[in-house]
Amino acid sequence: MTPTHSLMALAALSKRGDRRRNVSVLAGSLIPDLAIFLWAPYQYIVNDVSGEDVWGKLYFEPPMQNLIAWFNSIPIYAALLVIGFLGRTKTWGKVLLFFALAALVHIAGDMPVHADDAYRHFWPLSDWRFYSPLSYWDVDYHAVWVGKIDIVLALGCAAVLWARFTGRWARIALGLLALFYITLLVGSVFVG
Repeated sequence: MTPTHSLMALAALSKRGDRRRNVSVLAGSLIPDLAIFLWAPYQYIVNDVSGEDVWGKLYFEPPMQNLIAWFNSIPIYAALLVIGFLGRTKTWGKVLLFFALAALVHIAGDMPVHADDAYRHFWPLSDWRFYSPLSYWDVDYHAVWVGKIDIVLALGCAAVLWARFTGRWARIALGLLALFYITLLVGSVFVG
């Protein structure tokens, strides 16, 4: 769902002609999943760990769960948001503000779709987890429907961005993303 989180943040926060803001939004939308993107390949390639052990065991152990908590902490991004807001008249403040907002959009999209693998979104203030009745991957928690909703949401966000950005490279990227999501949607209709 990371691409959808990025599309959501970009649709909500990007602005035509403001490259610095848009890059900040894109970076902020990706940062909550960065730990996982770096950790999983490291486990596969460097430590030669099987996918079953990575996702069935190591993922749920304290080192990884603590790293996920850091990267998905609402209090941390809220603090960055406040600092960015206070410095919003300066370039660094504006960058920080939109970075933090985009990370919070990502987290808002994540919370409702993590069941047994829920994150500690309020760490370091609390270890509480919201265990959703929905999951983006677990079919026991309606993943098939969540996936279809995710695809429709992504296509809607891509349409908003298509209208906002008329540049050739932006349109090529959005067209490729839309094609990817349409392929997923068509596949999901025939598979499940």
